[in-house]
Amino acid sequence: MLDYGNGTRRWTSCILQPGDDTVYNATQMVATSLNVTWYDGSAFVDAIDNVWNSYPYYWMWWYWDSSESQWVMGPVACNLYILEDCDIIAWYYEDCSVWPPSPPPNPPVTRVDILLDYGNGTRIWCENVEVLGFASVLKATKTVASVEYSLWWGTDAFVDAINNVWNDYVSWVYFWIGWYWNHTAECWEMIPVACNKYLLTNGDIIAWYYEDCTVWPMEPPVLTPHPVAKFTWTPVIPKVNEPVIFDASASTPNGGTIVKYAWDFGDGNTAYGKIVSHYYANPGTFTVTLNVSDSNGLWDIEQKQITVVRPSGPKADFKAVPETAKVGEKIKFDASASLPGWNGTHSMPITEYRWNFGDGNITVTSQPIVYHSYGAAGNYYVTLTVYSPGATPETDSATVRVTVFAVPVGGESASTKTPEIEKSLETYVVLVAIIIATFAVVKRNFAKR
Repeated sequence: MLDYGNGTRRWTSCILQPGDDTVYNATQMVATSLNVTWYDGSAFVDAIDNVWNSYPYYWMWWYWDSSESQWVMGPVACNLYILEDCDIIAWYYEDCSVWPPSPPPNPPVTRVDILLDYGNGTRIWCENVEVLGFASVLKATKTVASVEYSLWWGTDAFVDAINNVWNDYVSWVYFWIGWYWNHTAECWEMIPVACNKYLLTNGDIIAWYYEDCTVWPMEPPVLTPHPVAKFTWTPVIPKVNEPVIFDASASTPNGGTIVKYAWDFGDGNTAYGKIVSHYYANPGTFTVTLNVSDSNGLWDIEQKQITVVRPSGPKADFKAVPETAKVGEKIKFDASASLPGWNGTHSMPITEYRWNFGDGNITVTSQPIVYHSYGAAGNYYVTLTVYSPGATPETDSATVRVTVFAVPVGGESASTKTPEIEKSLETYVVLVAIIIATFAVVKRNFAKR
């Protein structure tokens, strides 16, 4: 794979001779131009197809680790790494300012069916064969069988043997011939180019037929291929308890008639029918399996993963400053503490704040802070409703009480003595009067004596 970092990504395939089977040799074969710098026998790529290294962007090479199903950065110079059969290499032009840089996107996966017909009554179906990266007929066949081939005209692969069944180069009668099933015309057609250059797509059906080639053109295979299961669903990212419509209308019969559509939704539930509805009670990722059977007794399955999310609505929250104010005084209403909604995958921002101030005034704004004053005294219940489009639910409300008091005629008045102080003074005066009265009585009694 050559990924130029601007959205252009190109997959190609090459066959290398022993001794010339390095990443460097492979890159030379698939790139239009290659510029390198040599350091002590190590090749470092400066440019591919005239796209030059320029800080912070550099060409990095990666290899696909099939056992771990992940990309691994090339451990040595590209001319020192020896390739093995069906290896997948990626040259990725990427930002290296952060180290280590990000790996390339995973190789595409192409699922095909392969028929091996040995011409003696033995037929082997290999269904849903996964081909990573460049999905040529040769590469797909090598994933299910041992293949011997010769190179004609330099780069075209010609199959000599499959699973040790060799072309008859003595009498020149029996040879392996490759066919593909034309879904549109519903018939077998001979592969028009070399098997290492014919690119497959999802759902393709390939047949290798060991047959008599003395009569040309040869008769195509007579075997009707099994149906192909395909399905879609809506919505693409469903919510918990939301109906999901699964549609298998894209499935093809390929000669027979599809008589059964069997569904397994991956949560313990099943259903039958071309178009069915199902809902998930819990969030998570589930593997959905469709199995179609036709009138010829043949069947096919397709599996896909569906992600179910649990969304949440926004949260309204605000405060009034002050909560007790005078008639005509501006009050600040601040909803900055309100929280956005969540659609299950990302945040859904609040786009509308609707204020009902309880005095008949309703204000709608896109900002969380507003000011309002009241023309009459009283208790007012202020309600805020926030709106997050796409969230579930999309709205939420909160209410706060605000008290407004009137200013007395002539302006405000304030006592210099608090009730507590006045009460203390009254108590003090009474005590002093009692003491004086008591002293007078004692004095008078003393005088009589």
